[in-house]
Amino acid sequence: MITKVNLKNWRSHLDSELNFSEGTNCFVGQIGSGKTTIMDAICFALFGTFLQLQQKKIKLEDIIMKKPVKKEQAEVTVYFDIDGTEWSVKRTVTKGRSTAELRRNGELIEGPQATKVTEEIEKILKMDYELFSRAVYSEQNQLDMFLTIQKGQRMKKIDELLAIDRFEKARMNTKSLVNRCSTVLDEKRRMVQNLGMDESLNRYEIIKREMIDLKEKEEKMKKRLEDVTDKKLKTARDITKLREQQKKLQSIGEDVKKYTALLDITETDIEKLKGDLVEFAEKTSEELKTELDKILDDIQKLNYHLEDEKNNFDKLKEEYAGDNAKIRLIEEERFPKIRKDVEELDDITIKLKRSPLRKLETELKNVNKDFEKTQMKLQKSLVKSSELEDSIHNLSLAGSVCPVCNGKLTEKKKSSLISKKQSQIEELKKDIEDSKSEIEKLQVSKTRLEKKVKEVERLEQRFEELKESKKELKLLTDELKDLKIKIKVFNNQKKMFEKNIGMLENNLKNLQERQENVKQVLSKKEDVNEKLDRIKEYRQRLSQLGIEKEMLSSFSPSILEKFELDYQTIIGLEKELQTHLLNLSEITLEKQKLLEEVENKKKMLENYRLEIRRIEGISEQLQLLENALEATQEQLRKDFVSAVNQAMQSIWSDIYPYRDIYSIRLGIEEGDYVLQLQDSTGWIPADGVASGGERSMACLALRIAFSLVLAPQLQMIVLDEPTHNLDSRAVEELANVLRDRITNLVEQVFLITHDPNLETAVSGYLYRLEREKERDGFTKVTLVAGPES
Repeated sequence: MITKVNLKNWRSHLDSELNFSEGTNCFVGQIGSGKTTIMDAICFALFGTFLQLQQKKIKLEDIIMKKPVKKEQAEVTVYFDIDGTEWSVKRTVTKGRSTAELRRNGELIEGPQATKVTEEIEKILKMDYELFSRAVYSEQNQLDMFLTIQKGQRMKKIDELLAIDRFEKARMNTKSLVNRCSTVLDEKRRMVQNLGMDESLNRYEIIKREMIDLKEKEEKMKKRLEDVTDKKLKTARDITKLREQQKKLQSIGEDVKKYTALLDITETDIEKLKGDLVEFAEKTSEELKTELDKILDDIQKLNYHLEDEKNNFDKLKEEYAGDNAKIRLIEEERFPKIRKDVEELDDITIKLKRSPLRKLETELKNVNKDFEKTQMKLQKSLVKSSELEDSIHNLSLAGSVCPVCNGKLTEKKKSSLISKKQSQIEELKKDIEDSKSEIEKLQVSKTRLEKKVKEVERLEQRFEELKESKKELKLLTDELKDLKIKIKVFNNQKKMFEKNIGMLENNLKNLQERQENVKQVLSKKEDVNEKLDRIKEYRQRLSQLGIEKEMLSSFSPSILEKFELDYQTIIGLEKELQTHLLNLSEITLEKQKLLEEVENKKKMLENYRLEIRRIEGISEQLQLLENALEATQEQLRKDFVSAVNQAMQSIWSDIYPYRDIYSIRLGIEEGDYVLQLQDSTGWIPADGVASGGERSMACLALRIAFSLVLAPQLQMIVLDEPTHNLDSRAVEELANVLRDRITNLVEQVFLITHDPNLETAVSGYLYRLEREKERDGFTKVTLVAGPES
């Protein structure tokens, strides 16, 4: 029994959870609200597929929610109970891929491979998807599917439902194989007949004897060719030997000429060398070697002494190299700079005597005092002038009262006072102009003196920097004098070293020349001895060559010519035999091919005869299998019809509440199935005489019987929109059966409908599904009623 389902991002279901119980569980809603989607999800969770997916009407990724919000994956989890054990299966779908996991009482049993989970569930439920879809799941509007099948096609459809059609397909395939066997047999028999008429099969023994004769001739010719080839090889070896003797005689003659010439040349060279050694004739080679050793020892001593002198000379040069560098530095860099500083010092001294700093500072101080005094005078005059102008202004504005003393002020007195004050202002203006002129003169003097003071201060600062330059010039002059004295001593020592080194090098050169002369004399003496040894060797070689020539005196060019003629004759005979043997081999090969062709035909004839017997046996077995399949198919139909009729008769009284029809069966008329009801008049067809309600009850009984017969272990049926073509009374009767009586037959029913009249059929959970399709909204699942309400 299925107890719960969870859907996440599954088509239009964002996050839906539904609980189920025994009895009839129902989903009510308008078309497109997501009712059938729940059963598709349950089917996918159990078996990894459902009808639309299997028929490839949608792809796996189409399961994932795309609107109103696009999601990356979808999930379905189904909980079910079998014999008190709680199972759960969860499948997750991503783009083009799905994973699964199966749990028993919360413990993981299998996963994540989806196929392995499906295999495990099929073992638990003892059912696969094909059986579930045939026996348990009534497709949308297909409750009366059996009655809507065209007469004459029902047996075919039921055979497909039961998979009995596989036996018919097997029988037809077997019959096709029998026909193919018959065709192959006819073809093989024709081949046997054609081969039996082949004349080459009758000549097989003659061809075989001819082949033996040819091989004997070929062997004899091969033996003769081998003898001729051996003779050719022996003659070739003799010719090679004679040619080697001929070549040897030619080589001996050339060697005699060569060694005779070498003997003459060597004797001439010895006479020439003896003339060069007349001077040293009285000295032996040992004496010359002793003299050479003494010369070598003297050369080593001189080299040692010369190297020592050169090292001492190098040390002396290194010692005085620094002094030379100091002299150049003093003369080229330090002297010019010091002299320039001394000249600058003398010039600064004269300038400082002419303009002492104290005198200038005193003059500047006096000018600054006069400048400040004149500025004070100017400010006073300006203030007094401003006061007089204000007083005149006040008097001109005043009436008859004095603004200063508050006394009586007449016009005459006012004019007199104003005139007096204006005279004072004129005098002040003259003082102001004089003061400004004096300030300008003082400012010029001040600026000149400040500049002069700064210049003298700079000269005094420079004087302090340069006052030691004369002492430094004296020290530098003394240092240069000492260095030049040392360089003079060095030059004397240098001349002495150069003289000694020159004498040693001259002595060394004389000894080396003497050494080279003695070496040449020794080399010539050794050359003479070596040439004498060569003369002895050349004479011995000439003697040996004479003996070798004597040993080859039996060789004659005519004998070589005769052997070469014989060799050409043998080669011609060998080629002739090879040609005959090649022709004979080609004839033998053709005969061999002909013999092989005849042998192949004989084998082919025998194989055809064996195949004919084997195919005849296979054809007989296939005919027996065809008959057996046909008999099995008929028996399966009979067994199925018997089982379905027993189930329907046992459940009819439970689902049909009236007594006017008291039995139901699946009969066979004119080679096809017919659903029949039994009333007081006898057996009547359900799809012509019965009312809509009776038809629905009959189809429901047939559907339940299919479920009980084909899937007795599941005890469940699914009815998707079962009210198709039913009137209101039939719908009411169907609802009563689903609510009150069907639970006596199956444990759990799933009802999918948009008909609110079927809500009364619910004995388990009732869910209402709603969805705003215009806005591509989510499916909203509302629990309307439960088994306890």
